[in-house]
Amino acid sequence: MTETAHESAAARVAKVLLAFGLEPDVAELTVSDIARHVGRERSQISRMLKTLAATGLLEQDAETRAYRLGWQTYRLAARAGDHRLLTASRPALRMLVARTRETALLSVLSGNRSLTVARESSPQDLQHAGWVGRTSPLHITASGRALLMAMDDDEVRGLVQDDLDIPHTGPKAPKTADAVLELLTTERALGYTVAIDQLEDGLTSLGAPITGLDSTIVGCLNVSGPTSRLARRVPDFARPLLEATQQVTARLRGEKTRAKKDLAQP
Repeated sequence: MTETAHESAAARVAKVLLAFGLEPDVAELTVSDIARHVGRERSQISRMLKTLAATGLLEQDAETRAYRLGWQTYRLAARAGDHRLLTASRPALRMLVARTRETALLSVLSGNRSLTVARESSPQDLQHAGWVGRTSPLHITASGRALLMAMDDDEVRGLVQDDLDIPHTGPKAPKTADAVLELLTTERALGYTVAIDQLEDGLTSLGAPITGLDSTIVGCLNVSGPTSRLARRVPDFARPLLEATQQVTARLRGEKTRAKKDLAQP
């Protein structure tokens, strides 16, 4: 089989998978739907769909016989999203450390916790000891509440409820869901979050969300350090933090836009 034939087969597979993103509110497509979207015969599409379903990239509903994206596709998409976010955030993390001289972190939502996925360390001796792979409660961390900023009240309550009574928090930790929502109301107006002595005594952090192409929050950046250095300078640290998250958001949207343009080329 020639290289051209291989490329043609790959292009057909790509068009079939991309068909599932053409209608945002439609999760399942029939063979006829997909054939119409990609402009191929039903028999050809049916064979291709069966092959994709065998690999786990697609799943077929046993009753409707329609197809939907499979878990393997979601797993691959999650890995691609993480890589893109990490790549886009690295320069912003370095910029934050250079401008604030404090530790800068990139975090994402993982279940009902904030998960640190990247870190740039402060050059100062006294610094926050957070590490990559650590998870933290959402309600008492700046990163956690930054990840909650676009959610409605019921979603916030559901995510923080199980952690409201955890021991060994800072003296200023919010103790109820209502208190968390009150903080979020103020922080949404500011565009960033502040946690002073909430996760632990003597630790202050600021966080701001990163949004993707569809304006959903895909992660957040935060600056952390001793309360003695950060608490009195919150506005000073907020400015570079917001600039950094805006830069990451622009990079993510720019990469996605270029990808869409590339796919549209003949």
